[in-house]
Amino acid sequence: MISRTKAAYAYIVARTKVMKSKLLKAEDFRKLLNMNFDEIMRFLEETEYKKEIDEMAYKYTGPKLLDYSLFSNLAKTYRKIYSVSFGDAKTLIGNYLRRWDVWNLINIIRGKNANLPSEMIEESLVPAGEFSSDYLRSLLAKDINEIVKELEGTPYHETLSKIGSVPMSVIEDELWKLYYKYLLATKASDFESRVFLNFVKMEIDLRNVKTLLRLKAEGDTADEIIARIVPGGYELTEDEARKLATMSFDEMLKSLEGFWFWKVSRFDDLARAEIEFDKIWIEAIAKRAGNYPLSVLPVLQYIVLKKVEVDDLRVLGWGKWHGLPNEEIEKQMVIV
Repeated sequence: MISRTKAAYAYIVARTKVMKSKLLKAEDFRKLLNMNFDEIMRFLEETEYKKEIDEMAYKYTGPKLLDYSLFSNLAKTYRKIYSVSFGDAKTLIGNYLRRWDVWNLINIIRGKNANLPSEMIEESLVPAGEFSSDYLRSLLAKDINEIVKELEGTPYHETLSKIGSVPMSVIEDELWKLYYKYLLATKASDFESRVFLNFVKMEIDLRNVKTLLRLKAEGDTADEIIARIVPGGYELTEDEARKLATMSFDEMLKSLEGFWFWKVSRFDDLARAEIEFDKIWIEAIAKRAGNYPLSVLPVLQYIVLKKVEVDDLRVLGWGKWHGLPNEEIEKQMVIV
C-alpha cells in the first residue's frame, strides 16, 4: 500500500508534469532564433504567456513588455506549484521558493540606490516567495532606511542594516548566504529531506565554482574570493574552495577535475563556460529526478527549467531587439 507521503508526491508530481509538458522545446527556440522581435511576441501569444502579454500590452511595449510578462508568468507559475502542494512537500517547496524574497529585496535596494521610480523596480520583481505582491509594493513606497526598519525581526535585518557601510555586493552575498543557510538547516530526518538537501548542496557547488573561476580570472585575492563562497557545498566544500582560491587559474582548473560538475572543456570564454555548467546542472537534476520520480526532485527540476526558459526568452528578446546576430544570442542561452 502506498504511503501518504508517496501519495502526496504522486499528486504534486502529476500536476507538475502537466506544467512541464507546456515548456518550450529546443526546436521551438531554434525557430524563435530565426524570427524578429515582433514575430517572437506573436509566437508567445499562442503559449502560456498569452494572458500576461495581453494584460500588460496597454502599458508596455518592446522588451519591457516581454520582461514584465515573463516575470509575471514566472511568479504565477511558482505560486501555483506551491498552492497545489501539501504536507512536507509544501514546506520544502516553499522554503526553496524563498530565493525570490532575496531576489526581490536585492532588486528593490539596487533600484532605490539608483533612484529608479518604483514602477520600474516593480517590473523586475517576482512575488513567488513569502513576500506577497502587496507587501513588495508597500516596500517600494518606502525609502531604504524605512525598508530596513520594516524588516526588523526577520533574518534579513542584520545584513540590510549594513547598507551604506559596506559595498552592495557584500550585502547581496550575505543575503544569498542567509538563504542557503536557511535551506541547509532542514533536518535530514527522512528520505525527502535528504534528497532536497543534496539538491541544495549541488546547487551551491555550481554557484561556488562559477564564483571561483570568475573572480580568479578577474584577479581577486584568495581572501576576496573566499569571502564570496557560500558554505555547505556537496563536493566543493568551504575547505576545498579555500585551497582552490590560493591557486593560479590553470592550477585551479587542474584541481577541479573529478568533481561531479567538471565536464566543461573550454575556459577561454567564461560566460560560455557558465552556460555549460548550467546545462550540466540540468542534466544532473534530470537524472536524479528520474531515479526518484515520487519525490520533491521532479518538482524542483521543473522550477529550475521554468526559470531557464524565462531567462532564455529574455536573452532572445533583448538580443533581437538590439539586432545581435543569432550566433551571439544563442551563445548566451541554455537550450536543453
